[in-house]
Amino acid sequence: MAKKILIINRLGIGDVVVTTPLAKLIKEYNGATIGFVVAAKSVDLLVNHPYIDDVFGYSKKTKKTIVADIQAKGYEEAIIVDDRLTSTLLAWKAKCKLLNKGFEISLGANRLFKRKLHKTKAIEDFASYIELVNPQARNYEIKAVLGSPDQARQDFLQNWLREKKKQTRKLVLIIPKSAAVNKNWPVAYFSEINSFLNDAGITPVYIGSNADRDYIETIAGDKINAAGVFSLRELPSIAKEAAFAISVCTGPMHIISTANVPTIVLYGPSDPLRWAPKNAIVERSNLPCMPCQRLDCKLPIGEVKCMEAIQPEKIKQIIKMQGWL
Repeated sequence: MAKKILIINRLGIGDVVVTTPLAKLIKEYNGATIGFVVAAKSVDLLVNHPYIDDVFGYSKKTKKTIVADIQAKGYEEAIIVDDRLTSTLLAWKAKCKLLNKGFEISLGANRLFKRKLHKTKAIEDFASYIELVNPQARNYEIKAVLGSPDQARQDFLQNWLREKKKQTRKLVLIIPKSAAVNKNWPVAYFSEINSFLNDAGITPVYIGSNADRDYIETIAGDKINAAGVFSLRELPSIAKEAAFAISVCTGPMHIISTANVPTIVLYGPSDPLRWAPKNAIVERSNLPCMPCQRLDCKLPIGEVKCMEAIQPEKIKQIIKMQGWL
């Protein structure tokens, strides 16, 4: 009888994207039933997923229910990808055999007992957990895979793309906002890029959540504000049709990267050596404090921050050099 293996990664959306290769590998190597525990905000990524059988959306309110559901579905073993102590305890309470244990604790912006990296790139690091169930696994393919949209939404996406392509010479995506404030690029800089694209006959499509709609409206110039229009797993369908994209380091950037769209990614506090997708053109400043990998910035008020130091002119140069216009 095939095993039932639970994967736990309750970190950000991008973390879940780069953990999906592990589910694919376990399914292909073992034929196991795969359950995946994620933060509630990430559940949509894994709906209709070809390699994941059960998705458990974690929140403080659902914690007890999830433990009961995991037990009821008969999950036997657990891999703690996020290395959190709370995730380890959750799997233990669900009576899973722990294939590894995590002890990391978050205290505000600080973390204690941080996990040790197995590999520099996050996607390779997380995929290496396949060796917990297949110690002989070597030279395996690492490919992020998301769930697919329902048929009705696929039809909607095709109609939406058909209409929006009439409004722009090329389809260009921009993801301008991260939940972490110190990962965001100044609105004035995005306005300058927006004007540059407008001059080339391009009306860019801005991607974000419903909460980002008003923020996107503060960016000057002609644009298509698609904040809140798409679910997370629908973004690759849009990205496949795009000529290129520009993004800050955030979860949706990792999602569109699964469509292999060329993307300029603006990096500040996070480390591109670990997090940048293969198709990313990384742009960053040279401040000595980078990458601090903090959720907050410790530089004094008035000093130029890492994201402010990335000038719009450099982004224009990259677009021209790539011949994307």
